[in-house]
Amino acid sequence: MAKVKEIKDTEYLYASARIKSMEKNLLTREKLERMSEARTPEDALKLLGESGWPEVPSPTMAAVEEVLSSRRSEAFALIRSLAPDKRLPDVFLIKYDYHNLKALLKGEATGDDAGDLQIESGRFPIRQLRLMLQEDSFSAMSKQMAESIAEARDVLARTQDPQLLDLILDKAMYADMLEMAESLNSKFLTGYVIQMIDSVNLRVAVRLRRMGKGAEVLRYALVPGGSVAISRLLGDVTPDVVEAVFGTSPLAAAAQTGAQALRGEASLSDVDMACDDALLKYLKKAKYVAFGAEPLIGYLAAVEAELTSVRTVITGRLAGLAAEMITERLRDSYV
Repeated sequence: MAKVKEIKDTEYLYASARIKSMEKNLLTREKLERMSEARTPEDALKLLGESGWPEVPSPTMAAVEEVLSSRRSEAFALIRSLAPDKRLPDVFLIKYDYHNLKALLKGEATGDDAGDLQIESGRFPIRQLRLMLQEDSFSAMSKQMAESIAEARDVLARTQDPQLLDLILDKAMYADMLEMAESLNSKFLTGYVIQMIDSVNLRVAVRLRRMGKGAEVLRYALVPGGSVAISRLLGDVTPDVVEAVFGTSPLAAAAQTGAQALRGEASLSDVDMACDDALLKYLKKAKYVAFGAEPLIGYLAAVEAELTSVRTVITGRLAGLAAEMITERLRDSYV
């Protein structure tokens, strides 16, 4: 993908000011904890409405998901309307395209349309993706995406292992995201994607080691493109190795949690949370940039994190979980 003419930070003056004025509307950790402590799911949704969210018509996850989807669409539409480079949101939308491709390809193999697993939030409408697959017409896709489809179909036909399909598409997805970020000439966005890849590799290394998997499986599962060479993780992934490999990176604290998980002193969900918190810490740097692409990037990621937190709270309340159990699952907040 060819690089476009670099856009000056001053071209983001209005957009940055607009986004900074909207950051105050994001849910704080305190508000999320209050929702977790609400007496009933209805009370939790009432608190959400008092924070400026639209009314959720019924205390069901279907109704909540509809509102979450609407909020996501509004955020991406806003950023696209404000950004001098209209491709800026695409780096965040790519993952929905690949999510839908996974569902469609698995459905293709099993005869199930997998409609309930698809998310209408990507760059390509689901109907268009389905038509592309039916007609083997991939000219509108990136090279990585088109090649991953062919490889995933072949591997799934030979092995009937959907997890291998997931690994193939995940590698293509991160390659797509990294190429797009680099083409936008944003060091901040590129750095974010690189840290995402490092985060994925830390989680994968710890998870597969806990499962007793060896270097061959790791070689297939690890994602290239991060700041940490994946060759350093292809030996015996011990707690000391994890801390040594990631110890000087922004994932140092997450690496300590990963080492604890390998010793049986922490859970895999603890590792996931530590990685997510490290990513959010990186994104929070955007709040201190007066103008440029950074505030828009930070805001988009913050909105997605907020949607995840709201889903966590409402799911927990509907399941009758104690407030303490819900708040333990909450990630850090952007504001």
